[in-house]
Amino acid sequence: MNQWREVDKFHGRYLINATLDGVIYSCKRRASVESSIRRDMKAVALLVLATVTCWCVPPSDGANILAIFAAESRSHWIVFREMLVELGRRGHHLTVLAPFEEQHENWELLKMADPQMDHRRINFLVFEKIPTILQLMFLFYMSVGQCRKIMEDAAVQTLLQSQDRKFDLIIFETFVQDCLLGFAHKFKVPVVAASPIAGGSSWINDMIGNPYPLAYVPETALPYTGNMNLFQRANNVLTASVYRFCRRFFYLPSMDEIAREHFKDPAIPALADLERNTSLVLSISHFSFHHVKPMLPNMVEVAGMHIKPSKKLPQDLQTFMDTAKDGVIYFSLGSNVRSVDLPEDYRNIFFSVFSKLKTKVLWKFEVDSFPNMPANVKIGKWFPQSDILAHKNLKFFMTHGGMMSLQESLYNGVPLLGFPIFGDQTPNLLKGQENGYAIMLKFSNLTEESLGWAVNEMLTNPSYMENAKKYSRLFHDRPEKPLDTAVNAVEYVVRHGGARHMRSAALDLAWYQYLLLDVLLFVLACAAAAVAAAVVTAKAIAGVISRSGSAFSKEKGSKRD
Repeated sequence: MNQWREVDKFHGRYLINATLDGVIYSCKRRASVESSIRRDMKAVALLVLATVTCWCVPPSDGANILAIFAAESRSHWIVFREMLVELGRRGHHLTVLAPFEEQHENWELLKMADPQMDHRRINFLVFEKIPTILQLMFLFYMSVGQCRKIMEDAAVQTLLQSQDRKFDLIIFETFVQDCLLGFAHKFKVPVVAASPIAGGSSWINDMIGNPYPLAYVPETALPYTGNMNLFQRANNVLTASVYRFCRRFFYLPSMDEIAREHFKDPAIPALADLERNTSLVLSISHFSFHHVKPMLPNMVEVAGMHIKPSKKLPQDLQTFMDTAKDGVIYFSLGSNVRSVDLPEDYRNIFFSVFSKLKTKVLWKFEVDSFPNMPANVKIGKWFPQSDILAHKNLKFFMTHGGMMSLQESLYNGVPLLGFPIFGDQTPNLLKGQENGYAIMLKFSNLTEESLGWAVNEMLTNPSYMENAKKYSRLFHDRPEKPLDTAVNAVEYVVRHGGARHMRSAALDLAWYQYLLLDVLLFVLACAAAAVAAAVVTAKAIAGVISRSGSAFSKEKGSKRD
């Protein structure tokens, strides 16, 4: 018995030891597996980190880009600034010539003097009464003097006098500072034209040979839609022809003189020739709200590229909007027209109509307070416009109809009540009215009755909001975000050294060849020659027949004799 007890003790100790060893082994095994898993997870994490790093970290061989945005228009600047910021984020180095103080990643800012134009001294309301063609003539005239001042700016002189700067590309705002296009010759680089005019005007399309069919595409600023009658089409052709003629034979020669004076290079080509070597035009248009027309591959639509996803409003505005049980109307006349400078009779009309509303009004007004302001109206010198337009309680947007305001409204699906003043604002609102998301009133015939009707129509007729939402969906429905479209197009031009393969052969044709007038003349000449030949042949045949008839008659007469 004692022997078996010893054996049992032995087996017990063995079993206990074996069990302990198994447990220890299992723990070690588990620890080893967990360690292996941790090593694998670390490897996966490092792989993901490496992939993200390769994707996000800008390449070290980014392009060296000169961006020229000399116009004294902050609204123009706000649009294209986002593209320049994104180019810097992607690793390209930008030398930015502009009158606005900004610093961003990979930027070298050549700060021009602060804008000299005092908008308070310009009565933009007068522009409403001036014919469109004279508005442009005034712009051409004013820009020549402005360009002389620009060329004398210290920042511009820095570029003019530089000898060691090298660039791969110039991005140039093509508005009314064409004298600066001489830098394309100085640095021997391709040019990307940034057009602040949606769709470009006829002459901007001419820069790359893009078709501009005047039969159904109105010239810039003309108060027409694509459905023009005979008189409107005739005026459209006349206006476009006058624009092109004055620009080619008066405006550009004046700019040539300024360029030759400051670039001091006798070999500098005429600006008309330089602009026809433009590689790409970026247009702030989109067919969802603008005219549908043919476009070459180097005319790229980038409307809305400046718009960012909405953010929460500052607390006072957030509270104002959130507590508006009857909704909010947002009113802004943009950056050029100051509401505080509106004539007193116009202001009183707005005050009277607003005071009768339950709806709150948020009004961009350039002073902190103003007498007789209705209690339901909140004024401010500046508001985060796009974020306000995104708020669920916003009913509609009262606007001057500028292109940026139009795009931000469509982005957020907000209808418009517009008061156009000059430029492209009237055609913008006419198109919106045609599409059912806008009502247009003119300051020249603004009354309390007309404004009251329009405001009530906007508040009570849901079709305006429904159409705004419809066209918002069309505006958003694109293969990629417009900012990516713009930057990718610029990088394409850089990669291919100006992308000359996209250049249209139309640029090598004379105007009469482009319009096929020589072919028409040739066809008419051939037709005339054919008719002449037919006439000569007919006469010859008739002569032969006549002579034959005479001979036959004579022969017949002689036989009788």
